[in-house]
Amino acid sequence: MPIIAELPTELYSSILNHVPQESLQQTVLSLTRALPFSPIPLFFLFQCIRLTHAEQVVLLHRTLRTKKMRDDQQNSVTSWVREFSLESWLADADVVINLLRQLPKLKSLSLWIGPNNFSPEHLEELFAKPIPGLKYLSLRFRPYVQKATYYQFLKGAYFDSTLLALSQWPRSSLPTMSIVQDPLDPGVSSTQAFAQPIVFFRLDAYLPLLIHSPSMSESLISLRLRIPMRPVARSLCVNAFPRMKHDYESFSIPALKYLDLSTCGVLETEIDMILARFKVLKHLLLDGCKIFRGEMREGEWTALGKRCALVGVRRAKEREKKLKAWLEANAVAVAQNNGNELPYEVNANIPARRQRRGRRGVATATISLRERDEAATSTSRAPQGARPTIPKMRILPPLPSLQSLAATPSSLVKRDKFPMIRAEFEAGWAEGIAQLAVTRARMQTSSDNGWRILKFGNEIDDAAEEGLDGLEDVSKDENEAFGMPVKGIGAPVLCLVGSERDEEHEKDCGHSMGWDIWKDEL
Repeated sequence: MPIIAELPTELYSSILNHVPQESLQQTVLSLTRALPFSPIPLFFLFQCIRLTHAEQVVLLHRTLRTKKMRDDQQNSVTSWVREFSLESWLADADVVINLLRQLPKLKSLSLWIGPNNFSPEHLEELFAKPIPGLKYLSLRFRPYVQKATYYQFLKGAYFDSTLLALSQWPRSSLPTMSIVQDPLDPGVSSTQAFAQPIVFFRLDAYLPLLIHSPSMSESLISLRLRIPMRPVARSLCVNAFPRMKHDYESFSIPALKYLDLSTCGVLETEIDMILARFKVLKHLLLDGCKIFRGEMREGEWTALGKRCALVGVRRAKEREKKLKAWLEANAVAVAQNNGNELPYEVNANIPARRQRRGRRGVATATISLRERDEAATSTSRAPQGARPTIPKMRILPPLPSLQSLAATPSSLVKRDKFPMIRAEFEAGWAEGIAQLAVTRARMQTSSDNGWRILKFGNEIDDAAEEGLDGLEDVSKDENEAFGMPVKGIGAPVLCLVGSERDEEHEKDCGHSMGWDIWKDEL
């Protein structure tokens, strides 16, 4: 008998802990067949379940139901499952749902949804109740298999209800989500005139509901949203919806660090809007978005790099406009309520607090209209018709957070031009960083001249963008706050070769990060 057959259970466990998750199930199964009398821990056989054939779903469901074990043992077997992946377009959806309901400790869920298995009603039923403890959710839609078919979609069977069901989950920790619609097969589209099938009909209505929901608003770190040719940028970047009936955050997924919008209808002019919206975003992937129509003219890559570097300036200006409008509204309200008495400077000490949900109006503003410096502001009354005094405030532009950008140039651009494109992008980035440094230096001068300088707070959940919410004071003695990093801010990695793993990718590009996050190579 070989020595491996005589190992204790602990050594088998130690060995299997080093096997990659995608190979673990098959490895354990092979060991149990080769060494049927060895104490191989079956926990690893059920820990990560990956089903690639429709028949496997039925067999697994039958095994969990009919295995001759005591009740406590049966419960322990189903509780072993942490990851479940269905990679088949033909599985019976009803059996899948019944199977998933037996897995109480599921951490990762990946489903392939084709035209012949899941219907919108199935997914609505599956996600009607939240899955406690879920950390990874991946939904891959393919509305055709070997040939384009529109049966589900011609009868109005869209999956908008899936987004609605997920948006109604309570506050939870779901850091990773992937919603992918496979593009129309080139082999099908080249022989027949098929348009891209529609999976989500009203993305503009239901996508904002999802990203502003309690289940997404604070915890989502990595998001892959691939809906071919559909405009999604403005739905992601929208601030708040007054018609929302739920108590949603007014700022969407502020913790987002990785965003993949490949194949979507993202425009080149929307890139800096996305970067301005998600303040800690590090990796942005836009492969196949056709954002560059034709070959970009000379200087356009430079302009793009500069805009990416100056995204903090754009964000600060947009926030200043909202702050100014809010201050003016409060000044008018105070003047009307106090016989046209001029408001004093806003209190310099903004208390660190957790913001309450919902929007704040003028009547419930949480600021203190008191004197900041008696020498600078007097307590006089304004004459009738006088315009109220607005405090002088500026917001310090934050440093850019982007570390990598992936985009697919037009087919007219040959690969030998990629180094020149990267050089132009880096030159534009350097120019933008230099301009950012000048802007921040001017802020210090304004501070010395009596302006009140604010900065964005570090707490990502304190970002309602109403009044002073999410803002902190920059002290006059805090000179280092206005400076730039000593080592400078290097340009993001620009990867132009697409998402295929066998291409020559740039080091530390977003694609390599995505392979680890999504556990696939889409």
